[in-house]
Order: sequence, then structure tokens, then C-alpha cells
Amino acid sequence: MKNIQTNTNEQDYFVIPNPIYDVVFRYLMQDYDSAMIILSTLINEKIKSLEFKPLTAAIKTSEEEYQEQVKQKAEKYFKKEKQKIIANKNLTELEKKAAISQINLKDPVSGKDIKLMHLDFTAVIEKENGEEEMVMIELQKVAIETDIFRFKQYIAENFQKKRKIKKVDTDTGKEIEMELPYRLIPIFILNFEIEDEISDLMIKTRQVKTGIFTDKEMSGKNEFIDNLSYELYVVQLPYLSKAEKLKFAPDSYKGKLFALLQLFDQRAKEVYNEYRLRLFRKVFPGFLDQVIKRLQAAAIENPNLEKQMQAEDYYLKPLLKRDNKISWLLLNKKQMETELQEKDKELSKKNKELSKKDQELSEKDKELSEKDKKLSNTSKALQEKENMILNLAKTLKESGKSIKEIQNLTGLSKDVIDKL
Repeated sequence: MKNIQTNTNEQDYFVIPNPIYDVVFRYLMQDYDSAMIILSTLINEKIKSLEFKPLTAAIKTSEEEYQEQVKQKAEKYFKKEKQKIIANKNLTELEKKAAISQINLKDPVSGKDIKLMHLDFTAVIEKENGEEEMVMIELQKVAIETDIFRFKQYIAENFQKKRKIKKVDTDTGKEIEMELPYRLIPIFILNFEIEDEISDLMIKTRQVKTGIFTDKEMSGKNEFIDNLSYELYVVQLPYLSKAEKLKFAPDSYKGKLFALLQLFDQRAKEVYNEYRLRLFRKVFPGFLDQVIKRLQAAAIENPNLEKQMQAEDYYLKPLLKRDNKISWLLLNKKQMETELQEKDKELSKKNKELSKKDQELSEKDKELSEKDKKLSNTSKALQEKENMILNLAKTLKESGKSIKEIQNLTGLSKDVIDKL
């Protein structure tokens, strides 16, 4: 949809706050009906009920309860992040202070923390055969290019979450309670391109189970494999321009999906206000009326909305940098700990070698000391012997013995005897 600003009848257009901003998108997803429409359209599944957190059973949630869950999640999220930073042994005290200071970035209008968008939903999906399945939908909207560390961290955390089910034991016939992982469905709405091979508006990775030797695909469920893999949806908003050239029925999955994603078309920014999108009314089918009304209500209920969007522009990059750094540390924690253990082992080995060398040097010093002592004793004995010979020669000389006789008896030279 091209953003052509003309004098066309203004009634043909409507204006909404730009949902690429977290403050707008968060407000949109707090509406139960809007969230149901958006998520079901993205994954092309019939969602019977939606929850903000994992539950042990499918329970219908009222709009009031749903919004309260959103509020509680928002309040708890950054408290949890702070605790993670404080407990992270891979960060120095200086790094912890820097990270916490960035988490605590405040909206200048509301005084609340500015947070990165990351939402988890538990949904009950009704399949074509009437069966129900509980899944976890992880939704992330990213306005600017960033590293993937925090995305990997979020997925890793959600893989560890479990749901409780009741099942009849085939051996005993008794009903037992079991814990199983959720089928995880990550969705990324990106305001940038990640590939140029097929240049598609939305890419889906499927759980394809293929035999290596038979080249056959498994069409049925497999609890082991299915619980250890996931489908992934990636939206590339810049490719809206390519998708609009394609032909598809308005009531088809592609038609509805394209209509929904046009609400994020950044080409439709108003000329004098980039925080607003001016969209052509006729291209949006009736099923999106609730979503559009919710977006229009955002500016009415929050008169300071644009100031919050401006603050988001200023703080988004440092927040992304902080989240990626911490996520990288968490994801590589095990590897770093292993490397540190290996270094500790090397240091311990070197310390033992040095200790052994010190012991060897100490023993050598002891041997040298013994030798010095022996030499000292030998020198003393020789001196005493020399004194005894001199005293004997002196006595012989005083008794009248000739020099030759004294030489024969003591072995002294004539000069030494003359000096006595």
C-alpha cells in the first residue's frame, strides 16, 4: 500500500498511532479481542481461549481478568530482570550497576520503566477435527535491527515451562498427573529484512520429520519429536511492498494476514508526524474493525502517547544493547564455566609443578648447606693440624734440633722454620 498524501477525501482514510512502537503495541495487545484476532490471523489457527501465563487447564478469561494479568506481568517483568542481573556471577559489580541503571530507564511522562516488547501467551487451539491443544505463543516485535542473543534466551526459557495433564495409566487403569512441555510457537514481527533469497513478507518454519534412509516424511504426531521442536513465524515488514503485487483472495489466509500486517506499514507515516500512520480505509476488511478501534483509542486514553513514543526512540538502542549482553552471558554461561574450570585445572597443575620444584630446590639447598658445613669442619681441622705442626717445629727448634731434622719431622720448609 503506497503512502500517497493527496487531497483525496479524508473520509477515505483513518489515522492510528504507529503500532511499531512498543507503547502502542502493548496497549493493543492488552485488549483481549484484539489479541485473539491478531494471534489467530498470524498462525492461521482457531483460538478458543487466551491466557497471559501458562495454566493447567483451559479456562475462559474475561477482558478484565486478562488486562489485570497484563498489568501484573508488566510489573513483575523488570523485577525479575533486576534479580537476574544481581545473581549473574559473570558480571562485575560495575557491569551490574550499569545494567540495572539501564533497566531502570524511566518514561519522562509516566515515570514508568521503558521495557522491550516480549509477550508470552498460553492459547487453546481448536483443530479441524475438533480436538483441542494447549500451546504457548511467544510474540516479539522488533523495531530496529539487533543481535539474536535475547531471542534465543527467551525461547530457551519457554522450552523449560511445563503444563500438567491427566492421563489414564494403561497398566493400572488409574488416572495419573503428568508434566509435559508446551508446543512452542515463536512469532517475530521485524521492521527490517533478514533475507533476500525469497523476499517474503512472512516466513514459516515447519516441523518436518524425515527419515534419512527411507526419505519418507512422518505425517502423524510424535510426542518425543514434537515436544523438542517448534514452528517459527518471522514477519519482515519491509516486504509489504512486494506482497501487495501478488494476487490472493481477500478472505484467504494470505489475504487476511496481508490486511493485518498493513496496519504496520511504515510507508504510511504522515508527512508531518512520523508517529502516526494514515491508512486507506477500504483495504481493511471488517474482521479488523476491533483492532483499528483499539489503536485509535490509544491516543484518546493516553494524551501523552507521542511523548512516550519519542522517549522510546531515544532509549531503545541502549536497552537492546543491555538485553543482548545479558542474554549472551546467560546463553554462554555453561561454556564459560567449563572454560573457567579448565583454566582452574591448568593453574592447579602448574601450582603442583611449582610446589614440586620448590621442594626439589629446598632439598638441594639443604644438601649444599650440609656440604658447606662439612667443608667448614674440614677447613677447621686442617688449621688445627697446621698449628700443631708449627708448635712442634717451634719446640724442636728451641730444644736445639737442626733445621734439617725439623724438616724431616714436620715437613715444613726452611723459610717457615726460620721465622719461628
